[in-house]
Amino acid sequence: MGKVVKLNLEHGNFSQGFQITLEIGDERSPHRQIRTGGRLPANLQVSANYDNWKTTYRRLETAFRRPVILEEETELLPPVSADECQVLFETLKGSLNHWLSAEEFRRVKEQLLRELDEEEEIRVIIRTSEHNLRKLPWDTWDFFDEFSNAAVAISPTEHDVGNPVKPKNQVRILAILGNSQGINIARDRGLLEGLPQADVRFLVEPQRQEFETLWSEEWDILFFAGHSYSQGDGDCGYIYINQTERLAISELKNTLKRAIKKGLQLAIFNSCDGLGLANELQRLNIPQMIVMREPVPDKFAQEFLRYFLESFSSGKSLYTSVREAREKLHDLSDIERRFPGASLLPVICQNPTVLPVKWDDFLAKKKPEVKSASGETVEPPILPEDKQTLPQPISPEQSATADKAFQVSPPGKKPIGKRIGIGVLGGAICISAISGWLWWKRPICSLNDNRIPFMINIPQGQLFNYGGSTTWVPLAQPFHEQIKTALQDFQLNPPKYSGSVEGIEQVLGGYFAFSLSSTHLRKKDLAEARQQGYELIQEPVAIDAIAVGVNPQLNVPNLTLTQLKDIYTGKISNWQQVGGPDLPITPYSRAPEGGTVRFFTDAVLAGQPFNTQIVQFVDSTTTGIGKVSNELGGIYYASAPEIVSQCGIRPLPLGLPGKTAIAPYQGDLVPLESCPQQRNQVNLAAFKSGEYPLTRNLFVMIKDFPGENNAQEQAGRAYTNLILTGKGQAMVKEPGFVPVAPSCPSP
Repeated sequence: MGKVVKLNLEHGNFSQGFQITLEIGDERSPHRQIRTGGRLPANLQVSANYDNWKTTYRRLETAFRRPVILEEETELLPPVSADECQVLFETLKGSLNHWLSAEEFRRVKEQLLRELDEEEEIRVIIRTSEHNLRKLPWDTWDFFDEFSNAAVAISPTEHDVGNPVKPKNQVRILAILGNSQGINIARDRGLLEGLPQADVRFLVEPQRQEFETLWSEEWDILFFAGHSYSQGDGDCGYIYINQTERLAISELKNTLKRAIKKGLQLAIFNSCDGLGLANELQRLNIPQMIVMREPVPDKFAQEFLRYFLESFSSGKSLYTSVREAREKLHDLSDIERRFPGASLLPVICQNPTVLPVKWDDFLAKKKPEVKSASGETVEPPILPEDKQTLPQPISPEQSATADKAFQVSPPGKKPIGKRIGIGVLGGAICISAISGWLWWKRPICSLNDNRIPFMINIPQGQLFNYGGSTTWVPLAQPFHEQIKTALQDFQLNPPKYSGSVEGIEQVLGGYFAFSLSSTHLRKKDLAEARQQGYELIQEPVAIDAIAVGVNPQLNVPNLTLTQLKDIYTGKISNWQQVGGPDLPITPYSRAPEGGTVRFFTDAVLAGQPFNTQIVQFVDSTTTGIGKVSNELGGIYYASAPEIVSQCGIRPLPLGLPGKTAIAPYQGDLVPLESCPQQRNQVNLAAFKSGEYPLTRNLFVMIKDFPGENNAQEQAGRAYTNLILTGKGQAMVKEPGFVPVAPSCPSP
């Protein structure tokens, strides 16, 4: 299973910087995500360097796949050398990597390095509506040097859910070969004609009415070769369909929307300057595209298509096929030497709600032959996986009566029934099948649910130890009691809360079957587990945040993360330095061994140690809050639910440098005199979106024994799956954490 990395750059520009949210999830388990926030600072140089390279690149002498009339723009300018273009491209790469090494972005990059494995396939999706960000050669980021199986795509910030693939006997490709003045697209046609199990129809320099086939028939892939270009900032794209006529995507809007709804999955524009085409097609909700960021040489377009189709039609993923094609062009041809930067121009445009297609996804699986008693071949039964359309999930209210119609006998008991007529039996089977599906699909809102034994493998006959993070206490304690009451076969000793780090050590030492953690695994933890013959994996089950509290009487409105770092490392020692009174600061912290402290040192201190001459260490959060509530200059940090609702401490809004500070509580701050009758509530929306700058995941650490039926692994997975049920995620919300999966209504 691969990983999906979404780098969301939703707010900002090059002159002000960009707010960033990072999401890392499993390819087929999108609800299990690790989130973190960050920022890229203002940097006008990156955009300027791109424009400098682009201007020089377009003046290189060649035949581009863009309209000849547009080449007149550069005809009056003297040609430039490839060496000059190479220097500008290296400058662009250097400035991009320098930008991505900024201190404000460090937390994002460290999270990537911690969570990703060099051996797994990784899809990196850059989600932004900023045109100049979409044009950047993200592939030159040094991250991709470290992860050879990673590839990048771009995506808009807003999109609808994509349509599923409709397998057929052949891959259906509609190939439009448009105006080819000055270029050779016969090579493109030959490559398409040689594809295996493909039905390719060619429209050669078509008239507009010939696009009726796109309207009336079902197609898997739309291909275009010829001249094209984008206008302005990529808001509009044109393709030249014949010698005299051009079309904007908007002019085919209804036809393309219909084709996408009928199953069109992939569009390939093997032509110039295609981001304008991509922008318009993404608004129509196409699942994925391949376009060129800038004009491409004719020979380049031919060779890219060859390398891409060789990989893609052999069964490799879309992302791997594009990366391989680019790398082959870079190494095995002279194109990159003659046109520096050209090998990085192909880009995937991805709807992040769909999995990228593979060649075999387009092809229907052959059903096995079924023989009758006489030896004749008969139609095989329709298996569940052959069905293309399933009923939509229903709400718990709609399926409340399903249990009455579909009863499951307890394990070991025979079902109770009566002899009934064959006609009634047929109707009963249909009703039972529908009711059974409703029964199976509705969320689990109680641990007494009789589906749990069928859906979750709960180990029996063994007593398991577990525990870990003190942050988990308000969730783990009631959840343990729920398990103890409802699932008596799942035998767990009461959890021991010695801290996240010690909990992981207890797992590695063999005392805990699994542990509860508020911090991520370190490489040394993974290495030690492998030495013992298993993998140690972390499953995110909730989102938490770190809040910072000060004395309610202290007049300081907010802090930036940089100021917070400087307080705990000793650079800032007086509240006057951050806009407060002339008063010494006394920073308090738990002892450095805990998971919350580890997260704080990673995310805020950038790995630097505390200044032990000024930081006072306490034995618990209760003690830390007590110190701050009695000392005007004190400051303390802890899990947001532990800080936000307290009366004797004031939670501070936090922000990144140059950005608006975000409060860890909802709405206006509750005045001290109104507490405890009223209490502040945690800002779940800001924690979930990543807008609040100090969020983290709560994990279950599980032992994974490949190929073995290990009881400790079963215990860890059973606990994780139970807390990811609708009931478990509803309990996640009660102490002030954010669920990562759908939750049932709280009782």
